[in-house]
Amino acid sequence: MSTAPPSLRFARVQAATVRLRDVFVETRFGVEARQRFRATASPQLRELLTSGAEPKGGWVDFELFVEATVLLDRLFGKGDLDLARQVGRFAAGHNAGIWKRLLMRHVSPETVLGMTAGLWSHHYDGGRLISRAFGSNGVHVEIADWPSPHRAHCLSMCGWMEGSLEMGPRKNTALRELSCRALGARTCEFQLTWEE
Repeated sequence: MSTAPPSLRFARVQAATVRLRDVFVETRFGVEARQRFRATASPQLRELLTSGAEPKGGWVDFELFVEATVLLDRLFGKGDLDLARQVGRFAAGHNAGIWKRLLMRHVSPETVLGMTAGLWSHHYDGGRLISRAFGSNGVHVEIADWPSPHRAHCLSMCGWMEGSLEMGPRKNTALRELSCRALGARTCEFQLTWEE
């Protein structure tokens, strides 16, 4: 991992995180839409989406995550990044598997988000996810030290947290975005609440 300060280096993500956007497009909009998505992508993104080759360590530049998310929203959404949130929610369910679904039914959301914070470095090469409980049914989440803030990422994270929370038996789940560095704030922070 690079030892350069966050402001002097770019972030990386796992290739599977970017490729999931390709799966989302086909699942939501069909095979022809996926072909259009790939054809419109930059050569580097197209190579990642169509090649079976795995990059070294599975890492790719964060810019490919941003490109894929913004592109699918421009092609199939309204250009307002609403589909970024939807692809995040899709990722929560798509990557869940039986163990995560069982976990979400029997373990509190704050425990799940705490475990997710511990796994952050398996998905992102930079930054940290910090979560802490507040009240009896709430979690405060912060993305700290992320070197490349972008709205596509924050909104994807919103959708992922919403989708994860909805897997459990909770009702009236809600996520509120408190601040975003991509919009000029000092931090990216979120608040999740629910009813048991």
